[in-house]
Amino acid sequence: MKKIDKFNKIFGTEEFIKDKYKFNLISLIVESDEALLISDEENYVLARSAVGLPTWIWTKDGISREKVLQIIEALNLYLTDNEKDKFTCKKELYDYFLQENLDVLNKDDYFEMGFLCCDQAKKPRETDGFIDTVTEEDIDVITNYWYLDCKEMDDYEEISIEQARIDAKEMIESGNLFVWKNKDNKIVCMATYKETNGQARVGHVFTSKDERGKAYAANLIYEITKIVLDKGLVPLLYTDYNYVPSNKAYINAGYEDKGILINFSCSKLKEDKN
Repeated sequence: MKKIDKFNKIFGTEEFIKDKYKFNLISLIVESDEALLISDEENYVLARSAVGLPTWIWTKDGISREKVLQIIEALNLYLTDNEKDKFTCKKELYDYFLQENLDVLNKDDYFEMGFLCCDQAKKPRETDGFIDTVTEEDIDVITNYWYLDCKEMDDYEEISIEQARIDAKEMIESGNLFVWKNKDNKIVCMATYKETNGQARVGHVFTSKDERGKAYAANLIYEITKIVLDKGLVPLLYTDYNYVPSNKAYINAGYEDKGILINFSCSKLKEDKN
C-alpha cells in the first residue's frame, strides 16, 4: 500500500467504476488539498479529505483476508486523538473487522446507511403546494430545520444553533437549496443537491414534524430529481436504511434501493480509557 493521488489508475478500474455512485463522496474527497489517499492500486482505497472528517473505505467485492489486514494497518494512519474517528465501508469489510476483533473498533457505534439511485423520476401522490427557491429572508426557517435535522439523525452530531445558521447561509448561497411551500405559502420541507462528476447527491432533506405524512418530501424530491435528470446528471442519495418513512418518500419519487454501507467509528485511545 502507498499514498496515491486523484489520478491513480485504481479510479479507472472496472471494479471501482462499478461502485463509483455508491462511493460518491470519494469523488469529492480526492479534490481536497489535504486529502489523505492510501491504496494498493487494485483492491482498496482509503480516503479522507481532512483531519477530523470521516474516512471512506472502498473495497472491491470478495476482498481477501490478506488485503483486509493491510486495510487495518492503513486504517491506523487515519486515527487521531479525537474521541472518535468516523469511517464508512461496505458491510463485507465491516464484518471482517468484527472477525479480526479490531481493538480500536467501537462496536456499539454502528449505523446502516442506505444508498439509493434514480434513473427516472416517478410522480408521487398529489399534495398541496409547490417547489420554490429560497432567499436570505428564509434563513431563520432553514436554520431551524437544519438544527432539528441534525438532532434527529442517528449518524450526525448535534450542532449549535449558531453553526446551523452558518450552514443554512451556505446552503442558500449554493443556489441548490429548494423548499416545498404548502397552500398557505408556509415552508414545510427542504432539500438540496450537490453536483460531482456527472452525479448529483440529494441531501439535507427535512420536513417539519407537524407536516409529515402529507407527501411533501416525496413531491419535493420528485421535482428536484427532474431538475437533476434534465441536466444529464445521475441523482443519488444516502439515507438511514432503517428509517422507513424517509425511504418510502424516496422510493415513491422513483429511487431504487441499491443496498447499504456501514458507518462506524474507531477510537485510537480506546484501550487507555478503559
